[in-house]
Amino acid sequence: MNASELASCLPLLGVPDRMVVAGGSAEFAFCVDQDEEDGVWEVYYLERGQKNDLLRFASEHQACCYMLGRLAYSQILAGHRWGDTP
Repeated sequence: MNASELASCLPLLGVPDRMVVAGGSAEFAFCVDQDEEDGVWEVYYLERGQKNDLLRFASEHQACCYMLGRLAYSQILAGHRWGDTP
């Protein structure tokens, strides 16, 4: 999985686009980004320029899979159900 594939999963999970930045960073968003200095992939929540809950991964695939799992788990805890008819 790469950043663009992760981004395409967001609507399926019911996650607003503005909450996650795949392949970059933005204030008040969950980010999956590659560190420019060492090439390591990072997952974090950016707030006021601070990388909160920072985790680092060896590959883009690992970082994106972690973020997808984290988002899916959060949606389950929030009571989101997939496949239900409105």
